[in-house]
Amino acid sequence: MTLFQVNEWLDEYNDYMLLYKMFGDQTYLNEVKEIMESMEKYVSRRLMLEKHKLAVQMRD
Repeated sequence: MTLFQVNEWLDEYNDYMLLYKMFGDQTYLNEVKEIMESMEKYVSRRLMLEKHKLAVQMRD
């Protein structure tokens, strides 16, 4: 996962939220929820990786 992909997610999030607010279609809100879930998983993995790196550094 790269910063570019995160930026794409944020752009998509903003686009779908705008469409949802304009038209009220649940489909757009479902897309927003999927994007948020993906970003949450990504952040969680990044945090685990950072914790692991710190643990390895502390051992050395």
